[in-house]
Amino acid sequence: MITGWLSAEDCPDCGGPLLDTSTGPRLLTLACLGCGYRITWHATDHDDSTDYDTDSAGPEDEETT
Repeated sequence: MITGWLSAEDCPDCGGPLLDTSTGPRLLTLACLGCGYRITWHATDHDDSTDYDTDSAGPEDEETT
């Protein structure tokens, strides 16, 4: 039995649906069951306070009084 979540993206090789087949929180794995395409990359932590939005100022840009 295959379980997982469907990704909003389509397979770049065949256009079929990509299934999230990740087995842990550190790596994200998407796979196409139709043609066998597979891609994996490191997941990011949304709670990491050191990852600043490029449109906003970081702590080093704050004025001190």
